[in-house]
Amino acid sequence: MVGTESRIFPDDRPASLGGCAEETVKRIFLLAAPIALIAALVYAATLFFELLPIWHIGNGPDAGLQWLRRELHLSDPQLAAIARLQEAYRPRCQAMCRQILAADSKLEALLRQNRSITPEILAAMAECDRLRSDCRQAFLQHVYAVTGKLSPQQQQHYLTLVADELLGLVPTPSPGRNASSGP
Repeated sequence: MVGTESRIFPDDRPASLGGCAEETVKRIFLLAAPIALIAALVYAATLFFELLPIWHIGNGPDAGLQWLRRELHLSDPQLAAIARLQEAYRPRCQAMCRQILAADSKLEALLRQNRSITPEILAAMAECDRLRSDCRQAFLQHVYAVTGKLSPQQQQHYLTLVADELLGLVPTPSPGRNASSGP
């Protein structure tokens, strides 16, 4: 066939899309690129402003106090008093946590070694329960010491915030309470 394009298959298209089709593709790209860029900027700005309070507070030792300050609208004297209580409670809390971890490790080792309930396992379970109970009691004493520095309205809100932790429950969302925020 002289003068005609040779095609292997009948529906092969020529290599060029033609001037009109190429212009359409360019226009779509020129329109889509700025839209994608704007969408990415809006997403980045939203993420930035969503995370800004978290970055501002940080993960320092007083991050929880700063959160509590905002959540309960604490005055400077209230915050200072609660910070003192927190500092006094922290060593006791850390010591109890270490004891609980050690007791859990001992119980885990006993469970791995035995294939039935033994007196040692029962004693280790009782020790884990006792330590957790002691920890909850100490935490409750701390919570009531903190509430002593709050107004009645703040007390009620604070007790609502820490109730699940006091009961040993996983926090669940409730009306007016964000599940992702914690005490």
